[in-house]
Amino acid sequence: MDAAELAARIRTLSQAAKVVDAMRSVAASHRRQANDAFMGFERYAAATREALGQALDLLDAEEGRAPTEKPAGAAGARRVVVLFSEHGFVGALNERLLGAALRVAREDPGPAELAALGTRGLRLCRDRGVAALASGPLPSTIAGVGPAADRLTRDLFGAIAGGAIACVDLVFARRAGALGWGPEALRLFPPERGSGAGAARGEPPLRTLPAAALVARIIEEHCLAQVVWALGEAFACERAARLAAMEASQRSLREELDELSRAERTARQEAITSELLEIAAGAEPLREAEG
Repeated sequence: MDAAELAARIRTLSQAAKVVDAMRSVAASHRRQANDAFMGFERYAAATREALGQALDLLDAEEGRAPTEKPAGAAGARRVVVLFSEHGFVGALNERLLGAALRVAREDPGPAELAALGTRGLRLCRDRGVAALASGPLPSTIAGVGPAADRLTRDLFGAIAGGAIACVDLVFARRAGALGWGPEALRLFPPERGSGAGAARGEPPLRTLPAAALVARIIEEHCLAQVVWALGEAFACERAARLAAMEASQRSLREELDELSRAERTARQEAITSELLEIAAGAEPLREAEG
């Protein structure tokens, strides 16, 4: 490319760099919002895990079971709900989540179906020929996490009550470090006994409900809280993945702009040198003629 073509290319890339920088700023702002709200989601999920553990202790005491026994899960189909991204520019996030979900689906014998939450993930499943139920969009704002969790939990408990499924697993991206993340699998229903274990137990809580009814109520709240927490993680990880992708694009554009700027300077110097040589070559016959 000559100097003019290089200058045009530099202008185009400079405009692209401004767009990427704006997208990076938006992603960074959304990530900060997600991190600010996440502590509340995490405390909510931890509180319901503790409450479920205490309620199961009460149920064990009433029914004469050893506390170490796990509640028996009902036989039936499993649903693996995957919390994909709603928008693009997230690198390999959706591909890694799909791979993790397929591994989870193969872990236990018996039928398993995938359900995709997030437009980009559902599109990926269709492109890869993977059958997946559409479970709606992933929330695009923090304010949408609660309503989305409520809708998803109602749909899942409706399918459980109707006998369509007997087990639910969640697969989502969980934060690791500043901008890192990794796929996480969570058994949502029936809840694992270990989810409420390990916390210090005090006096048995005061209650007005039989232990079985109390456990049923807390399981619903526990599942809702875990879905809220998982959606919060997915929301934050989508923003972190987008921020990382934008920063990588920004670095790549800067490197390319530096290379093009060097090439443009070289091309201009060569053009100036060529013009000077042409002037010098044209002046020589004039001097000979004058002499």
